[in-house]
Formats: sequence, structure tokens, C-alpha cells
Amino acid sequence: VDNLSELTRKVLHFASVIGSSFCFNEILDISCRMLSIPQDEIQQHSIDIHFALESAVEEGILDETLEEEEKEDGLMASLNIPGSSGKMKDSEKQNYEYRVYTFHHSSWQRLVLSLLLDSWKRDIHKHAAMAIEANWPDAESRDYRTKVKLFQHWKESDNSLKASDLALDIGQSYKMLGLNQHSITVYENALEIWRKHTPDNEESLVAGYAPQVLESLDAPNLVLLIKLQTALGQAVGSTLNQDKKESAKAFQDALKILEDAPVSAEIKDRAFIFPIFSGMFFLLKYGVLSDPSETASYEVDLVGNFVKETKKHGDPIHYGRALAMQGETYHRQGLYKEAIESHMELKRVYDVKKHHALVVASYASDRVGQNFGCTANCYMRLENVDMAMKIVDHIINNLMPKMDPKNVHNSIVTIYPAIWILKDNGKSEKAREIFMKFVLEPFTEYFGEDGSTPFLPAFRGLEILLDLVVYMEGKASGFDEGYYDWALDFSNLEIKKAFDSSIGNFGRNSSSTNAEICLRLYKLTDDSKKKVKLLENGMKIAEQAIHRCDGSDGSSKMLTTYLQIKPVHDELKQLDFDDVKL
Repeated sequence: VDNLSELTRKVLHFASVIGSSFCFNEILDISCRMLSIPQDEIQQHSIDIHFALESAVEEGILDETLEEEEKEDGLMASLNIPGSSGKMKDSEKQNYEYRVYTFHHSSWQRLVLSLLLDSWKRDIHKHAAMAIEANWPDAESRDYRTKVKLFQHWKESDNSLKASDLALDIGQSYKMLGLNQHSITVYENALEIWRKHTPDNEESLVAGYAPQVLESLDAPNLVLLIKLQTALGQAVGSTLNQDKKESAKAFQDALKILEDAPVSAEIKDRAFIFPIFSGMFFLLKYGVLSDPSETASYEVDLVGNFVKETKKHGDPIHYGRALAMQGETYHRQGLYKEAIESHMELKRVYDVKKHHALVVASYASDRVGQNFGCTANCYMRLENVDMAMKIVDHIINNLMPKMDPKNVHNSIVTIYPAIWILKDNGKSEKAREIFMKFVLEPFTEYFGEDGSTPFLPAFRGLEILLDLVVYMEGKASGFDEGYYDWALDFSNLEIKKAFDSSIGNFGRNSSSTNAEICLRLYKLTDDSKKKVKLLENGMKIAEQAIHRCDGSDGSSKMLTTYLQIKPVHDELKQLDFDDVKL
């Protein structure tokens, strides 16, 4: 390396920081910026860079790949050098093939990097980030690859503010696509900006961070750090194969950081902490924040503080979310009139057209709009079917058309209570129609077969049950005989307790749905062997469903959910194995 020309060494410095693979245009752009090349010398400089790279190729340090010439909308076409009068003119571009270079071996890249001072690396990353921003000034025009690259450069340049903002944007975009694991990776990567520091004087970490880091945070950095912790908690909590305790820890760490960072006392607008309350409330349903016997009191305190703080703050987005949380709590505790009162205040402040996207931006889904279904359930418990049906109609015709169809999780939560209210009131066709229109079809369109969404384990059972109900009511000519095979395999019916607890809060747990499938298929078949197995599977899953909502574990009884499984459970129990002709 020492025998190479000065420009070749500098080019390799830039390249080693950019990554193992890079294109000619990236090096040209960064070198023009860092070496302050005047506009009238860019053409000659591009020739010099070309020869410098060719020299590294001849030495076996780099490999070169020739591809199609870069299009007019590519980086060379948009090359924008500081101090120049504009973008590179056609006469200044060399007629080079589009060249991509790769370090011949990773050891070359490591060797070059080892020669650089950390401050020089940070400076290269900073100019690489500035180059991307200059060439793509419109953030909306940047694709995911460009955004991730930009994030990495700002992170490595130690610009925590720009890196964090980008990480939040990228992570939210991934989450909307159902790629929660990608979101988690981005958030964890961004948090390394602060986590990489070790404590002084053998001190212990505080919420995963060195005490001196928290002490040195200014207000903008504290806000972004807590937003990242909160986003991490949301993403982990929404991922099917992630431990919900990890989500709880992310939220609890966010509150601990807020408590320990001295600058916290100077922040007047504390709206950024409100999603933490929402996330912890969500996790209460999974039983990971407190013992079941203590959940009710923990929940009341959490909700009370949230309503108080958001009302004082005055933002309808957060106040609406707090009222929705309060309504859900009252519903779960059997205080239906109080829940309806909370909803009336929520209706006063919430406008789906104005607020839906803003609520989703803060809370990942529209927790405020979802309260309409909860309120419909409250009216059902008070035997006011007319009011419940009016709200269901409002959800279908006024809320859902104004909500983002790509947010399938929000859609299923919003219409889930409506599905059961419709089914129980002789409108099973409508129930199936809204499930297909607002959930299954958008999921297929936007996520595909390999996609994921938090309530995905409920989809198959829900689809099967609605098909069977519509058929048994004489509104369909047949059903898929493959449903028998599905229900006879007990592994298809098994639902994790945490999942049942979560979805059960919206009106029915999935074990209950699967138990009713077994009961209905039992009635539809004359095959005695199938009857025996369906009865066995149905009874087992019904027992599981009822124990997960009847309060027998010390938690609050979920009456709406209990009333869905009780008649199914009782009917299965009354059926006698001896009556089945073997």
C-alpha cells in the first residue's frame, strides 16, 4: 500500500470506509467533496480517480466488474459537487463503463481501515452521507438501500440525531410491510450509538447504557433515544416469534432512561413518552408486566396516569389514545357504562380523516379508532343491540374506508368485534365479507404468502369458521372438505396462551374460534371416526379457551370473550362419546 500513489491511497481510504463493494461514481463524488475539487477540474479528476482505481486493480487489491453504463438518473448524472454551479455537465462525464469495484479479499479492506484514524473515518462517513443527501435531496425518492446506507454513514460519523431520525423512518417503513425483524435490526443498530460506551470507574449500566452517557445527553438526543427504545419495544411486541418480555424490557428501559437523564427535567413537551404507556398497556394482556392477580390495579394506575398526562398536554392524538385505553380497561373490568362515557369523550376529539395517520405514526396502529369496536361490545353487554349495530355500521362505512389498507393489523383489530357482533345477529355473510375485504385480500396484496402480521395465527380459523357458519345458514352451496383435515390435526388448533390473551381483549380468543369449528364440523359429518376425533379436539381446545378468559388464574374475567366460548363449551360437553357409532 505504501508504494501506491498518494491519490490511490486516498481512494482506497475512501473505499475501505464505504464498504467491501462500491461503484466508481461513489468514489468520485466523495473524493470531489473531501479534496475540494473545483468545478472546472472535475473532468480531469475523474480521469485521475479512474487510473487510481485501475492501479489498485493491477496490484490485486481490488476486483473490477463492468456493467451497463449508468443511466441518466443515476449517481453520475446527479453528481452535485459543493461550490459548483450545478450538476455535472455531459461534457464533463467520461465515457467509462459503469464500474463496480470490490476488495479482492476482506483482509485488504481491514488492512486499509487499520491505517486510518477514527476521526478520518468519521469524516469520510460524514461526506459520504452528505453526498447521498445532495444527490437525493428529496427523502421520499430514496429507496430502502439508499436510506440504509445513509443511516449507516451518519451513524458511523457519530451524528446521532440524523442517524436516529433515519432509523425511526426506516424501521417504521419496514414495520408497515410486516418486516418487524428488519425493524428490530435497524433500531438495535441505531441504539449502538449510545450503547457502545462502557461505564467509568466500574459503574453498572443503567437500562443498558453507561451512566456518563445518560448524564451527557442533551434534550434532542434524549428524545430520540427514548423514541428508539419505544419503537424497539413496539416492534418486538408485534413480532410473533419474539419473547414479549423483551418488549417489556425495552419500554421499562425507556422510562428508566427518562428518570435518570438529568436533561429530562428541562423537556416541556413530553408527548414522546406517551407511546410507552400504550406499549406497556398492550403487554399487560400478555401477563409479562405483573402477576395476574395484580394486573387490574396496575392497569388502573397506568391508565389513570396516561389520561391525566395527555389531557394536560392537549394533543387529541395522545388524549384520544389514553381515552381508548381507559375504555378498554373499563370494558375488561365489566364497567360498561363508564367505558361508553370514555368513548363519548373520545368521539369528541377524534376525527379519523385528520387523525388516523398521526395515531398510527405514534402508536403503530390506530388505537383510537379501534375503540369503536370495544364500545360496540359494551353495548352488547348492556343488551342494547341497536346501538351496537349502529357502531358496527359506522366502523364499516365511515372508519375503514379512511384507514390505511396496508396496515392489516390495524384493520383486523378494528373490525374484529364487528365480525362477532354481526355473526351473532344473523349477518354472517357480512361478517365474512368485511373480513375478506379489509383483512385477507389486503394481506395477500401487500404482504404475500410469506408475510407476517401480529394476529396472523387467527386468520385461518376465522376464515374457516365464517365459511362454515355461512354454509350452515343456507347462504352458501358448499364448503372446503379440506377443513376436516385441518381440524382433525390438533396442532392446527393449538394457540399460545399469550396470543389468546391478547386477541381475546377484542372480543374472542382464537382457541374459542377453533373449538366452534370442531363443533360445527362434528354436526356436518356422518363419519363416526371423524366425529370422535372432532369431539375430542373440540373439547380439549374449548377447555383451554374458557380457562384463558374466565379469571380462574386471578386476572380479570373477560366477559365478552367468555360469552363467546361458554355456549360452545357447554354444547361440546353435553355430547356423549357413547352416542357416536363407532
